[in-house]
Amino acid sequence: MVSPRKGSRMELLEPGRIGNVTVKNRVVMTPMGVFGLPDPDGALNSRGIEFYTERARGGTGLIMPAATLVTGAFESTVCALYLLDSMDKAVRWSRLAEEVHNYGAKLGAQLSAGLGRVSINFYGKPDYIPVSASAVPAFWMPHVSCRPLTALEIASLVTSFGRAARMAMGAGVDVIEIHGYGGYLLDQFMSSLWNSRSDRYGGDLDGRMRFPLEVVEEVRNACGDEVPVIFKFTPVHYTEGGRELAEGLEVARRLQEAGVDALHVDAGCYESWYRAIPPVYSPQACQAELAGEVQEVVGIPVIAGGKLGDPDVAEAVLRDGQAEFIGLGRSLLADPAWVSKVKEGRPEDIAPCIGCSEGCMARGFGVKYASCAVNPACAMEERYRLEPAAKPRSVLVVGGGPGGMEAAITAARMGHAVTLWEKGTRLGGQLVPASAPGFKRDVGRLLEYLTGQVEKLGVDVHLSKEAAAEDVSEAGTDAVIIATGGEPVLPDVRGVEAENVVQAVDVLTGDTPVGDRVVVAGGGVVGCEVALFLSEKGRDVTIIDAQEILAAEPVFMLNRANLMDLLEKSGVTLLAGTELLEVDGRGARVEFGEDERHIECDSVVLAMGLEPRSALAAQLEGGTPEVFVVGDAVRPGKVLDAVWEGFHAARII
Repeated sequence: MVSPRKGSRMELLEPGRIGNVTVKNRVVMTPMGVFGLPDPDGALNSRGIEFYTERARGGTGLIMPAATLVTGAFESTVCALYLLDSMDKAVRWSRLAEEVHNYGAKLGAQLSAGLGRVSINFYGKPDYIPVSASAVPAFWMPHVSCRPLTALEIASLVTSFGRAARMAMGAGVDVIEIHGYGGYLLDQFMSSLWNSRSDRYGGDLDGRMRFPLEVVEEVRNACGDEVPVIFKFTPVHYTEGGRELAEGLEVARRLQEAGVDALHVDAGCYESWYRAIPPVYSPQACQAELAGEVQEVVGIPVIAGGKLGDPDVAEAVLRDGQAEFIGLGRSLLADPAWVSKVKEGRPEDIAPCIGCSEGCMARGFGVKYASCAVNPACAMEERYRLEPAAKPRSVLVVGGGPGGMEAAITAARMGHAVTLWEKGTRLGGQLVPASAPGFKRDVGRLLEYLTGQVEKLGVDVHLSKEAAAEDVSEAGTDAVIIATGGEPVLPDVRGVEAENVVQAVDVLTGDTPVGDRVVVAGGGVVGCEVALFLSEKGRDVTIIDAQEILAAEPVFMLNRANLMDLLEKSGVTLLAGTELLEVDGRGARVEFGEDERHIECDSVVLAMGLEPRSALAAQLEGGTPEVFVVGDAVRPGKVLDAVWEGFHAARII
């Protein structure tokens, strides 16, 4: 992959054409289901309009809201999808179109037949049966067999696409994208894995593509040449029996022959979900090669996605000819001004997506509005927009981890005078060990961003500064934010204070060496990550955990799936349901079911979690100045918890 020439004009910022529409740059905000933005009836609301407008304000060339059902006859919008089946809903889109156009951006609508077998029974209907191409098991309810759509129902869906496309065009939408990827309903028809029909909508590829090609024809007839048509599809499903590349390339050729103006390339399906939504463990540009394969066989633009949030990486994808447009999803949740910051030559100011899936995915599945771990104002743009403080104050932040740095940054942006004390020799807190493995480079980008912003904003940083209660009182500031983090837990097990026992954080930071044979005690996310980290360094590693499932703590499913796949391929021995009883000079004695065994090893690495460093907060409680406590100093949590708590503590000072 080539690198952009320093000082040269970036292709990212050059205009591009899709059909007869010129987009001012090559950046597309890709459709994402953002839980809580649509109204319950699928209508676009004022909060959603502001959410998308913020990304247009930030310079994005083409804005594509979440998948939009063309009819509600077969499934609900599940609070994450839109519905465009009436004029009153189309009027909402016209408001968004005008707002987006004010910033020179184009607006797209991704029209969808539905989710089919992967739809979710969010409303708990006891008789809910998803529809699909054939009677295949529902993904979330494998005991339920989907109901195959009839030919008449398919015809009604095709008609609904045309009606929705006409309404979208009338509302001012510039581009229509057809939602035909990722194992969703149209893709279920296109794939022999889910389509075993014997009528004209099944059989060979001609039959399986009949429904989506009828949709393309209907949308084209509805819009003419005025509105370009994009088709989002999946060349490779990465699951047994799914589509392979040869068929994927043939699908691309047929879509071009059918008259689509561009192809939006995705990867994977729900059975390989982390391929579609790559987590922190996936490499940058992980879908670019696949997009490049498609671009080679078609003469229309390809939109690539998959962890292209680093501007240099995105630029290289364009220059290598792997795509003509760059699709950004979660990167624009993390920083809606991504494009503007690239254009202004300050990519170091871009808040990076870390692929954690906690704000954008886990919150939605946890019945909360979706947002972003590193951008607490995401989907709350108006409510949480920072304004200069009416009365600037002096603020002391104690602790330089993610919560403390975010608090300092937020307070400084509001005009407060901020001092930060950190007891260590560098800023970062838990981000330092978390970013040490090569497969956690995204977290390293967050560490660089936060430390860079602290410096740029002129925060008065004091390193190697241990804070006592009297020091805080003598500082005389108006407000104090305690972000002292947590301490690694030391289990009540004989021998854990021996020299061959070390903490995971010390291993990751390189402060403590380990031997060739290692037992990692604790199979949560940190334990699994340190085991993978040591395995990559050539160590013989065994993970033990008393729980029956490794990485069992709340972690979003696609992140866990990616991590476990990496572990299984690494050769690490996984011993769930195994409790550490004792450490001796030869290794670890463990209990496995009703049996005990001794695992010989040179080092035992403890990954038993954290406990809050709460002493300072307790000493300052009830006194003056005003005190806020955030992050692991309150309770052990994730990056989202620390960043959000630091942001809000500073915001309300």
